[in-house]
Amino acid sequence: MLLVAYAQSAGETLNSIYSHRRLLAALAKRDLSDEYVGHGLSVWPLIHPLFLMLVYVACFTWIFPTRVQGRVGFDTDATVYLLSGIVPWLLITQVMSRSVMSVVGNNTIVKQMAFPLELLPVKTLATPCLFGAISVIFVVCYAAWRSGGGVLLTYLWGIPLLVVLSGLLLTGLALLMASLQVFTRDLREVVLLFITAGLFVHPILYSPNAIPAVVRPLLYLSPFSYFLFCWQDIFFFGGIERVWAWAVTAAFATLVFVVGARIFMGSKPYFGDFL
Repeated sequence: MLLVAYAQSAGETLNSIYSHRRLLAALAKRDLSDEYVGHGLSVWPLIHPLFLMLVYVACFTWIFPTRVQGRVGFDTDATVYLLSGIVPWLLITQVMSRSVMSVVGNNTIVKQMAFPLELLPVKTLATPCLFGAISVIFVVCYAAWRSGGGVLLTYLWGIPLLVVLSGLLLTGLALLMASLQVFTRDLREVVLLFITAGLFVHPILYSPNAIPAVVRPLLYLSPFSYFLFCWQDIFFFGGIERVWAWAVTAAFATLVFVVGARIFMGSKPYFGDFL
């Protein structure tokens, strides 16, 4: 019965998102416009990620050169490896930091019971996804230039897989963060600590083989490490090199979405009492 309840909540969430897709699109568009309101240029959503990616390329190429051994025949470099870890991590951190206040910060809307509250955390995905899309395009262009186009065939089938897994995981995270923040007001501070430390405790700026073997198992305690491995497999190694990482990521993404949907849908009738 418990599994049925979780499955029903996940189905209700997906059905609500689809049924209110036009409203969700309008809310997401509003979020994007609010992000850059008051700016004279409408191209800032494009400039920000491109500038950040260029800074990373400059740093990793000339200031802090790093050597990571890729797969023979797939001509990428250490910069691609680093970017393939940084981009998904930035997606995770942006979604967590934005969604955690999506319900708490909309007190008046929450008390309007007719409003589909699940759209509030889901709409916060708009800005991170735009950032991620532009960043991925940059990485694809850079890797294609670096390899003479040799990576494009792998990216053609690999990136859609990553999009599906990422969408499932990020939506679940947004629902989970938004609902828990209502009842646990210190969650935002925990998220900030996790974001700060996570860049260094996950295999983003280094290869797992580059750290001492005695502490290496600690990397595998975080399920986000496996998610990052999947991105690195496609963009840097050119294939599904670590099948176990993909299996763990698929299970983790599904679990986060199902649990996040269940907690949100089950607790949203009580949001107004805690705000």
